[in-house]
Parts: sequence; C-alpha cells; structure tokens
Amino acid sequence: MAASSPTRQRGPSVASRAGLAYATSVRKLVGLLLFLVFADDYECAYGTHFKALMAWVNPLIEPTIIKVRPFDLILCFILLAASFDKKNRAPYLKPMRNALLVTLTTTVLWFVYGVVRGGDARMASWQTYLILSTILLSFTVAATFRTSADFAGLAKWFIAAALYRALMCWIAYFSWGSVILGESGAFLTAHGDTITWVVAIVILIANALDRRKWSVTLRNSAGIVFFLGAIQWNSRRVAWVSLAMALAVMYWLLPRGAAKRAVVRLVRVAGPVIVLYVVVGWGRQNPIFLPLRALASVTTQEDSSTKARNAENLGLIGTSKYSSILTGTGWGFGYAPISMKYSIAWIELWKYEPHNSILGLLAFTGILGFAGIWLPVPTAVFLNARVARLGTDPRTRNVALVGVAQLIVSANQFYGDIGIFSNQAMYVMAITYAMALRLPIRAGVWGGSAPVAPPRGG
Repeated sequence: MAASSPTRQRGPSVASRAGLAYATSVRKLVGLLLFLVFADDYECAYGTHFKALMAWVNPLIEPTIIKVRPFDLILCFILLAASFDKKNRAPYLKPMRNALLVTLTTTVLWFVYGVVRGGDARMASWQTYLILSTILLSFTVAATFRTSADFAGLAKWFIAAALYRALMCWIAYFSWGSVILGESGAFLTAHGDTITWVVAIVILIANALDRRKWSVTLRNSAGIVFFLGAIQWNSRRVAWVSLAMALAVMYWLLPRGAAKRAVVRLVRVAGPVIVLYVVVGWGRQNPIFLPLRALASVTTQEDSSTKARNAENLGLIGTSKYSSILTGTGWGFGYAPISMKYSIAWIELWKYEPHNSILGLLAFTGILGFAGIWLPVPTAVFLNARVARLGTDPRTRNVALVGVAQLIVSANQFYGDIGIFSNQAMYVMAITYAMALRLPIRAGVWGGSAPVAPPRGG
C-alpha cells in the first residue's frame, strides 16, 4: 500500500485575504476620521495669529442641511456595512451594549421631556448631539476594531493628532504665546487638548511597559516631554490633575511583575526630585512652576477663572434646586446664573453648555437622567479594569489599562472643563466603550469564555 503524501498546510483563501484587506481598509478609514477630528484646529486660539493648517477639516464635523454631520453619516455607513457582514460579525458584550442603549434611551426621553415642558428644541439638539454621536462611534469602533492589536493601531492615529496639536502649541508659545503664559484663563490651542495630550502620555507609558526596550523607552520619553511642554504652554490646570490621577490608576491596575517593579524604581528616583520641586516652587511665579500654580488655584488659591467656575457651579446647583431633583429641567433649558459678573453671554450656548458637565447633567436631567446617561462610564471602567488585572495577554492588559485611564481623564474633564460638549472628551470615551464591548470576551475574563489567542505577528 502506497504511503499517503504529506498534508500541505494551505494559506488563507483568496476570499479570506480579500476580507482581511477590506477589514484593514475600514479600520484605516475610521482611524483617519478620528485623526482628522482630533487634529481639527478651526477654533484654536493660535488661529488668530497664524494659519491653522487643519482648519479645512471643520466641515466634516459641522451639520449638513439635514442637521447631521458628515462624520456621523460616514460612521453610519460603516456600521451598517459591518452589520450586514454576517460571516465576520461578532457579538458585543451585553452589559456594555445594554449600558449604551440605556444612555441612548435616556437621552431621547429627556429630550422629549424638556421640549414638552417648553424647552428650546434647537438648544436641546446641541446639548444631546454629541451624546448620540458618541454612542454611534462606540458601536462603529467596536464593529471594526476587535483585538488588542487593532486598538493599538488606532492609538497610532491618536498619537499623530496629538503630536500635530502639540507642535502647533509649541510654535504658538515661541512665536507669541509666551507673554500670556500663566494669565488667568489664557490658553494657546483649545480646552480639549488636555484630553488629547494626557491620553497620549498614558499611551506612550503603556507602550513602553509593553515593549520593554531601551530604544522604545527613550523614544516614548521624548514624546512625553514634548506633550508635557504643550500642557505647560496651554495653561489648563485640570490637565495636571488628570495626569496625576491617570498615573495613579495605571499604577494601581498594573499586575505584580517586572513592569510594576520598574515603576517603583522610577518613583524612588524621581520622588525626591518632585518633593524638592514642590517645596521650592510652591507660591513662586516663575513659568517653570506653572503646574504648581495651576494646582494651587484648584485647591487653595483662587484666580478669576476659579471664581467664574465657582459662580457657574452655584448657578447649576441653584437650577437643580428649583427643578425636580429626580428629573431635572429636561434638555432645551439653560441654567440660571446667580451673577453676571463672570458672564460669557457673547457665546450663544453659554447657559446650555456649562463647563461643569457633571453638575450640568444633574441640573438638566436630574438624578434619574444622570444615572441613565452616566451608566456606561462605571460599566466600562469595571470591564476594562477586569481585563487589565485578569487578562493573560500582556498587550491586551496594557490596552485595557489605557482604557481605564482614558475614562478617568475624561471624567475629570467633565467636571472641570467642558466635557460632554467636547469632541475630544466624548470620543475618547467612545473608544474606551468600544474596548469594553470587545476585549473582555477576547481576553476570556467574562462569561466563562476562553481567551482568544492573538494573531501571529500581532
């Protein structure tokens, strides 16, 4: 009897290769769209001094004649196409999916409630549009990015946008911005860049912990210094608070091992230097001590910007008191200011889009509405933290680690500096929601599923 010929391992079929190429192209399209949104500098402060190179992107995120932005229309097409691809469609994690659907339902119900009570439908549309867009982006990213390698690829687009905005901030500082550095309320780019740069630093740290190569560590350290300079020049005090909280959360979630030991060694070396910096610089006005001045204005010292926020917060609390504590005013109403001393009435939406989004949500939607809209945040934190602590694949753990830190940074921005009405804050949250929709299943930390092995070379 003749010996049978050895079985040959066949490579992917033509159809499989075409499917992979299509999926890769779609992911690149989504990454490019997010890069453009995060890089858009149409309303940046430096635009009045020199040409904003990415201002041409702005029409992508401006409503069309049908009141829907081109960005969201493209997302709809991508999500629709993914939903018809039954062969490659994978189920979303139900707790995260349900939390997002609760937010969608709550937002629509409170829109109707506010308009029925006499709220301005146009203003209600402005107040709720980004919430709905965030839910759409969450599902679109989850439909096209499924593995830790996919999300690591998306991070590259994000870093590219952060580098562009940081470069423009450095140019702004050395061309005209240095004279206003440290002035109350002054900034060189935009409020939302706090999110972009702090999250970029978090990504670079996680990448260095993942790769553990001196070349990567040195490269990422240079990037971190570059972003720290941009944060310094942009004078957003909440950035330093957000960065400190993100780093603390990352350290807490790091599993015991070589990476955590390396962080401990770094802290032991840097700790005395930081203490000396605080002792010498607290209360001084030199530009190098601007981070300490920012922290002081948050805690013990009040400048005009702090007083303006305090007055706004009191107005939001007052609005909550005269409306129903359970349901709020509904969308379409503005808050009732207690003083016009710090008014920014030249901005049409100033009463409808307050800086403190947490108190704003409580004023406009009450306890019930806030619970429904905020539900995805603790859900995503829990799910990503579970992956970061229990996952077996180091890359997946680090991606989830970034996801948790991103939500902490975004929540900080919500409380301190126009969060729910900021593309940067909301879309960073959307990316983290997408991670929570996918990674726990692949990591085998939810529902008794076995971990999915990462692809070779991934």
